[in-house]
Amino acid sequence: MESSARYLAAQGQGKQLALLLGLDEAQPSNHRMAQATNDARYLRGNRGKRKIAFGWYGGKFSHLNWLLPLLPYTHHYCEPFGGSAAVLLNREPSPVETYNDVDGELVSFFRVLRDQTEELVKAIALTPFSRQELTAAASEPTNGLSALERARRFFVRARQVRTGLAQTASEGRWAHCRGTSRAGMAGAVSRWLGSIEGLPGIAERLLRVQIENRPAVEVIRLYDTKETLFYCDPPYPHEIRGDTRSYKYEMTEEEHGELANVLRSAKGKVALSGYRCALLDKLYRGWRCVESSEKNCHSIKKPRKEALWMNS
Repeated sequence: MESSARYLAAQGQGKQLALLLGLDEAQPSNHRMAQATNDARYLRGNRGKRKIAFGWYGGKFSHLNWLLPLLPYTHHYCEPFGGSAAVLLNREPSPVETYNDVDGELVSFFRVLRDQTEELVKAIALTPFSRQELTAAASEPTNGLSALERARRFFVRARQVRTGLAQTASEGRWAHCRGTSRAGMAGAVSRWLGSIEGLPGIAERLLRVQIENRPAVEVIRLYDTKETLFYCDPPYPHEIRGDTRSYKYEMTEEEHGELANVLRSAKGKVALSGYRCALLDKLYRGWRCVESSEKNCHSIKKPRKEALWMNS
């Protein structure tokens, strides 16, 4: 691994990874990753870059340019359906921030990344891009494993699988390349190494965030104030999706109705993502709705535009 990291640094890829593993020539052999995490030059060089921990089905990373300007700055920013936290990680920090998701493995990963950054990044950095690693992470039981090892396996599932399907990862969905290359190596391997290099910056951003693992409606009721913005990105209704089994935790029409009742009675500001459809138009009738100018192809019959319903 040491020789590989030195080679990557020489190629202009993996320099930060070498720092994380204490392999930089200018540093003593016992240089700690915490120093690399706080390296001022690295942080300055990465200001303005979008942060992404991993792809996620239904995630909003590709829609940030459209979405972020529509979300007002408030004292408290809360994501009841946090997912990959793509919006939170790239939004201007609020004085109070809350991330929540009902998926315990997802929440545990972000907690471990925030609280055990050095140990987790090193464990991931020493993990090869391998079909066997993905198979083990997706199929082997996790009972009795430490939170650190579960977090490492989660990241393998999230980053070595195709199309952000971490929740349904399997050997057949390993994101390998046949001919694509980047930085002198397979493109998939280059992306894997690049994702590891981005983790310290994400961990730093999470230091200011409180992390919950509860049903979304409970979190909304708990944190509802006039100074709170709830950005909600729930699983979309099945009628407007091309894949109805990509979420670990789905929502029925009745659950969408319950969510709408809670959001319509909220004291705070609310912004909810979805596709225009009869159900959501009915549940959020009277709210302002803005549609993206770009279409995507996740719907069943035709490309649809992302929409954002807002209560103010």
